[in-house]
Amino acid sequence: MTEELLALVKASEGCRLAPYLDPVGLPTIGYGHRIESMSHPPIVQPQANAILLADLEEAERSARHLAPNLASDPRRLAALTDLVFNVGAAKLLGSGVVRCLKAGDWTAAAERFRRWNKGRIGGQLVELKGLTTRRNTAAAWIEEGSAHE
Repeated sequence: MTEELLALVKASEGCRLAPYLDPVGLPTIGYGHRIESMSHPPIVQPQANAILLADLEEAERSARHLAPNLASDPRRLAALTDLVFNVGAAKLLGSGVVRCLKAGDWTAAAERFRRWNKGRIGGQLVELKGLTTRRNTAAAWIEEGSAHE
């Protein structure tokens, strides 16, 4: 997990120590951590940080499983880790973005990353400005790769 990824997630999610509903209405706490219900007790900042690190470690494991070829490229792996953290690995299985990442087609993968900027609100799929910004950042990481290239 890179510092760049940690900073992106923190900036994109923000931190709330009491339960809240995310933009699509799901109960959440901390830095975008899904919870069962709004009756979850509040947490403190060290808990929010620990939960975020655990969530990102799990997301990175899933990202490595989805696209093992990214293991040697921390920036591209961070981009996929962020997407897994945000939408879940199950939604990405067999997706175009994963196929392009596995094939090393960075331009097509970046284009597909940008498409994951919508959420279902009131039964309709709508573009979320925050997701557009977040996906553009991750798409740039995909296009640029790590500094060693």
